[in-house]
Amino acid sequence: MTITRIIKLGTALTAVAVSLILSASDTKKRIIELQSKREEEKNAWQNRQTNTFLAGLKAFRETPGALLLDVREEEDYQAGHVPGSVFVSLQAIPTPVLQLASDKNTPLFVYCYRGNRSRYAVSILKDAGYTSVTNIGGIEFYSGELEKSE
Repeated sequence: MTITRIIKLGTALTAVAVSLILSASDTKKRIIELQSKREEEKNAWQNRQTNTFLAGLKAFRETPGALLLDVREEEDYQAGHVPGSVFVSLQAIPTPVLQLASDKNTPLFVYCYRGNRSRYAVSILKDAGYTSVTNIGGIEFYSGELEKSE
């Protein structure tokens, strides 16, 4: 192999190495950008959930005769719940609600931990004939005062 060929081969290998380094650098930048975007989207989602919960609490407090129903597990309710809320077992719905509100036009605001159980409870209550039922989401997104039960 001649010196010229060795130099050409070395130059070609250097170009490949530089290309790989730049490609890796671009990939790393793209990963960082995607992680940043994902974090921003997560924060935006959490802010929406918080705003939904707070707006639901505000509507509850401003609605005469409304009930605020907590459909988490009883132990969770006892450990800390929104003041003014009533524990209702998801498995027993709508029976306890019928005892609390025989008028099916009573405004009901429902929450759980993340919003999934409350969504299900709202569906059951609507099927039972309640006309004003709102899922306010999850207490996970609430940072206000909590009340504990003995």
